[in-house]
Amino acid sequence: SANDFSVSTVNRGKYLAFTEAGSNGMKHLKALADAGLTDVHLLPVFDLATVPEAGCAAVATGGAADSEAQQNAVKAVKDSDCFNWGYDPYHFNAPEGSYASSAGNGANRIVELRSMVQALHQAGLRVGMDVVYNHTTASGQNVKSVLDRVVPGYYHRLNNVGSVETSTCCDNTATENLMMGKLMIDSTVLWATQYKIDSFRFDLMAHQPRAVMEQLQTSVNTATGRTINLIGEGWNFGEVQDGAR
Repeated sequence: SANDFSVSTVNRGKYLAFTEAGSNGMKHLKALADAGLTDVHLLPVFDLATVPEAGCAAVATGGAADSEAQQNAVKAVKDSDCFNWGYDPYHFNAPEGSYASSAGNGANRIVELRSMVQALHQAGLRVGMDVVYNHTTASGQNVKSVLDRVVPGYYHRLNNVGSVETSTCCDNTATENLMMGKLMIDSTVLWATQYKIDSFRFDLMAHQPRAVMEQLQTSVNTATGRTINLIGEGWNFGEVQDGAR
């Protein structure tokens, strides 16, 4: 929607873009739904660590297609631009503010994400959400560390010398520990019940214990009164390879 000029300027790139049923994007999604498409999959929309929620920079690229000018333009604003894939969790249970009309208003991000999901449902589409409970963006006393500053050394998976495992490219969580597993389960239930998310795609799901995932499936189904589809990556690597944990 950020590049859909049929969306009102204020809503481009925002949750509320999906509430504009007359936009080209929503008309296209509705046509796809009428043709048999069933689901829309969202990349992570929980609170991200590396996108400024207000005042992010737009990237202006240029130069020949085979030059490095475009990459250099992106690198120059990589810490302040508006784009990230979303695999850098900050707060698991809060919607990302950069997609809201006002990042400083907590109610806006809640209401507007709910409105987006509602609009997609009205278009005949289920809504899936990508979740990244296998790691956080930071641990220890980092300014963007959350869990490790609450209970140091508990919420993150440690190796034999007490360092945080980082096989997932960030600081791995320890969902085998009771309260980290509970946090993941409670968080999924929250998104399913309060935002009406229909399914979840787990980033690197094989890093979560099977028993905890089975408990999550039971909990989210019970809370919603329906079957919530869970999908995820089953990659076998790192400290959990071949059931090592």
